Amino acid sequence: MTHPTQRKTLEQTIAAIEALDLTMIKFKACRKEDGYGWSPGYANQMEVAYKRYLMLHARHPELTLAPEQDVDRFWHMHILDTRKYAADCEATFGYFLHHFPYLGLRGEDDAKALQAAFEEMQRLSAEEFGEPASAARREATGDAAAWCSLEAAKPAAAWCSLEAGKPSAAWCSAEAVKPTAAWCSLEAAKPSAAWCSLEAAKPAAAWCSLEAGKPSAAWCSLEAAKPAAAWCSLEAGKPSAAWCSLEAGSADGTMPAATAPSKASAPEPVASSRA
Repeated sequence: MTHPTQRKTLEQTIAAIEALDLTMIKFKACRKEDGYGWSPGYANQMEVAYKRYLMLHARHPELTLAPEQDVDRFWHMHILDTRKYAADCEATFGYFLHHFPYLGLRGEDDAKALQAAFEEMQRLSAEEFGEPASAARREATGDAAAWCSLEAAKPAAAWCSLEAGKPSAAWCSAEAVKPTAAWCSLEAAKPSAAWCSLEAAKPAAAWCSLEAGKPSAAWCSLEAAKPAAAWCSLEAGKPSAAWCSLEAGSADGTMPAATAPSKASAPEPVASSRA
């Protein structure tokens, strides 16, 4: 089948998306100096999630679909390589896939439209790939699952949180009066309680762990060169494992990105319209 705005069949588009070489995009995303500071494992996850997003857009061009924020960031990094992005769009869709970064920012109705677009993408991802789009972040590969951060203005206050009552709920904190004592925990009375501690002699090295000997142990670490940057992770195979993110306004790190794709010929989307 060929979509009206495409010069390629859907099968050709999907095959071309799968074949995209995004090696340099991941390389840039992993750089701390001018990228996102992602680990290679997490960049690989976001590559998969980004390609799935493109596939969903190819299969449902009439829908407005909003990815989660890190997928959107991966998309931004791809767009910044203007020559490659233009060539990749031509190779996959046969037209330039434009980025509309304002969806969700233009009032309450627009915010609801963004949330609806995000939920629709989660539904389609579960239907077509067997898991919601955000699952890639929860199911970690090594250190790729998640990260938490110390607030820049509060060097002794690190925290991460998911919504209480969720199977993946977790939180951690550094006691304000004890800069060398950080800790994190799953919900009280749970046998999988996690904890972490800053070593007194190493203020830049924090770690946390679930019960010893478990392959699903969680751990976190402060990067020595970045005292304000910490991250934590669970090993793969635990979809209910805890992870954390500091994205503003998002308790679980799967906040939809304020973005939506649009074709070159498409009008500017509004809250009630489909791009």
